[in-house]
Amino acid sequence: MPPLLPLDSRVAVAGQLKPGDMVEIAAAGYAAVVNNRPDGEALFGQPRTAELQRAAEAAGLLFLDLPFSGPRATPDQVRAFAGLLASQPGRVVAFCKSGMRSALLWGAASIASGRSLDEVLAAAMQAGQNLDLVGETMVALGQAARA
Repeated sequence: MPPLLPLDSRVAVAGQLKPGDMVEIAAAGYAAVVNNRPDGEALFGQPRTAELQRAAEAAGLLFLDLPFSGPRATPDQVRAFAGLLASQPGRVVAFCKSGMRSALLWGAASIASGRSLDEVLAAAMQAGQNLDLVGETMVALGQAARA
């Protein structure tokens, strides 16, 4: 399993997860998994979303599929992620290829919920995710998600 990098007390990001990782994630106290990687992005070695969802649900985890490429998340995806955090009291792991897209989505949802860009950038950096280049994108997505 790739390392789970905590962005705050509730959300961690990770690189590509595999179906076999879901039991370990549940055992670590997480309640939900968010997939930010589109099916078929990699030619080899990338599990299908349906397999991941089955494994997550079998492990007792909520599974949310919010795939996007590059920094191109949508305001609806930001709202869905923020809604999961608002409705789900447990801890959440979001994943993509490296954790960067997932950190961007968390950052935009955090900004939509009232955190400052500086807070988001600092928290992401502590988790090893440098979001400086997508700061403006996160702010725009966060603002659009509030609209």
